[in-house]
Amino acid sequence: MNKSFELTPTRVRELRAFAASAQLLNFSLAAKQVGCTPSVLSRRIAALEAAVGARLFLRTTRRVVLTARGEQLLAHCQRLDAVLGELAVELRPQQGELQGRLCVHLPRNYGIHCVAPLLGRFMAEHPSVRIDATYDDAYVDLVAAKVDLAVRAGRLESSQLVARRIGTMRRYLCATPGYLEQAPPLNDPVDLKAHRCLAFSGLRTGTLWQFTQQRRRRSVRIEPVLQCNDSKAIRDAVLAGVGIGIQGDYLGDPLVASGELVEILPDWQLSHSPIHLVWLPGADRAPAVRRLIDFLVTHLGGG
Repeated sequence: MNKSFELTPTRVRELRAFAASAQLLNFSLAAKQVGCTPSVLSRRIAALEAAVGARLFLRTTRRVVLTARGEQLLAHCQRLDAVLGELAVELRPQQGELQGRLCVHLPRNYGIHCVAPLLGRFMAEHPSVRIDATYDDAYVDLVAAKVDLAVRAGRLESSQLVARRIGTMRRYLCATPGYLEQAPPLNDPVDLKAHRCLAFSGLRTGTLWQFTQQRRRRSVRIEPVLQCNDSKAIRDAVLAGVGIGIQGDYLGDPLVASGELVEILPDWQLSHSPIHLVWLPGADRAPAVRRLIDFLVTHLGGG
């Protein structure tokens, strides 16, 4: 083929006319199959031969046969037709059982504790769905990482992403009863300066802990005895009696309820963290993505 050969809509019509003629070896029947007159079909084949730069058929008064170049082009057309057939099946709206492979990105500890069990339930209900899940607190570019759906904790930056709020995480101070028995009095956030504090480095304000009580505000810069980027590690150190730490409700509530931890300064509120599902515009047109969004909204809440 010459360098000017391109698969324009006109060229595709010519290829279809050629393929029908090559398979039937009868121009009249081929014209009926592609929905045109025999003269139009002949013109399409002549244009294709000019584009290819070679004869595709040998015509005699008694029969039509393919040239060697025609045989070669027919093989290409048959492969192209098979690929287009597979593509039509792939793009056809799914009926019945939900299918597809989803890539999801989740905050590490919140994702493991709150979302992972729900992903298991979702896959049990839809066994033909495949999920690639990443649990990581790092920011991820959904386009570059080819992520279908992500969960983000904290205030969202302005972006072109679609967001659906699914809840709010409450943060609070806690410690073990044993630590509090031996520690100095704690009646106001400023008293924290006399305590052993454990800091989560992923907190937006770092070691500056900010509290509100109605219209009153307190900001306390702590000097942590332990600082790390994993809230579960902070929880474990608090449970060991090392000192006072901040916990999200999903990790701290069961331990406060059991008496293993005590909530400290409950009248002073730390900032709450909104939880959102985020996805690229149009990603929810895929049935599996749309169904997973609805499932997580239902079970995590749409507050």
